[in-house]
Amino acid sequence: MSLIRLENVTKVFKQGTTNQNALDNITMEFDEGIHFIYGKSGSGKTTFLHTIAGFEKPTRGKVYFDGKSIYDELSMPKLHSHDFGFVFQAYNLIAPFTVKDNIQLPMRFDRNKDMTVFEEVVDILGIRDKLLRYPNTLSGGEQQRVAIARAISNSPKIIFGDEPTGNLDKKNGTVVIELLVDLCKRYNSSLFVVTHDMDLLKYGEHIYQMSDGVLTKEQ
Repeated sequence: MSLIRLENVTKVFKQGTTNQNALDNITMEFDEGIHFIYGKSGSGKTTFLHTIAGFEKPTRGKVYFDGKSIYDELSMPKLHSHDFGFVFQAYNLIAPFTVKDNIQLPMRFDRNKDMTVFEEVVDILGIRDKLLRYPNTLSGGEQQRVAIARAISNSPKIIFGDEPTGNLDKKNGTVVIELLVDLCKRYNSSLFVVTHDMDLLKYGEHIYQMSDGVLTKEQ
C-alpha cells in the first residue's frame, strides 16, 4: 500500500472572474522515502504540499494516507499532532513559549508520549542549551533547528517541509536540510519537501517537478 495516494486531485482558485487550476488532475502514488518537489513560484508546489498534508481540501479528487481518505475518514487533529510533522519557511514557532515548550507542543496530544526521541534530537541538533530560551532570542538557523525538533519529536510517519531553507543563507540552509534528511532517515519518517532551490534536489531519493499545476516524476 502506498503512503500517500492522489486520485484526480484538482484545486481551483478564483482570480477575478476566471478560475486558475493550482493543481490539475493529479493522480500519483508516493511510497515511503525522501521526496523533493521543485518548481517556480506560482507553479502549484506549495498548494500540492498543503493538500497532501491536510491543510487545503482539493476542489475535486481524493487524497489518501495509508489507504484512508484524509478529508473524509481521518481525524485532522490526530493527523496533525501524531502522524504528520511540519517545517515551514517562517519557522512558525510560538513566541510566548520556550524552545522546550515549542518542541513538545505536538506531544501534548499523545497520552503515551515517549521522551526518547526528544532527548536524542535536542542533542543531535545542538539546541539543548537553548531549551529555556524564547524563539525571538535565536538566530534563523537556530529557530529552524527548533522547528525540526518539534516536527520529529513525536515520531511522525511524514514530515512536510515548505521551503524549509527559504529564510536562511546558503551555509545555514545546507546544514538545516542535511539535518532534516538525516533525522528522517534515522527515525523512519518519510519527507516531502517543496523548494525552488535546485541545489537541494541532490538530497532527495525521489524528485518531482511541478509546472502549472501538473506534477511529473523525474527520479
